[in-house]
Amino acid sequence: MKLRLVCFTTFLSLSLTACTDSPEWTLLYYPDAAAKPSIEQSGEFISGYYASIEQCHAKGKGLLRLNDDKNADYICGHLCVADGKNLVCKNQVVSGR
Repeated sequence: MKLRLVCFTTFLSLSLTACTDSPEWTLLYYPDAAAKPSIEQSGEFISGYYASIEQCHAKGKGLLRLNDDKNADYICGHLCVADGKNLVCKNQVVSGR
């Protein structure tokens, strides 16, 4: 019984911590890089949120590989916030392909 309680308490603690962590990086994936809009107009291209730049790059590279589209590109935005219809990021890191 005590083991169950310890496991449940540990699980609950980890779950609550994961829920309070806010992702710092936003992946913007553009299937057609030739028609890539500005960051401010890229809200519809958000493809995920990540805790680290490494995770964001890994997912972006994975999408490029999966879609096998030579015209695609991605950007990782740091601390992005939607402001009405606009997306504002403190910094951005391009794919580096």
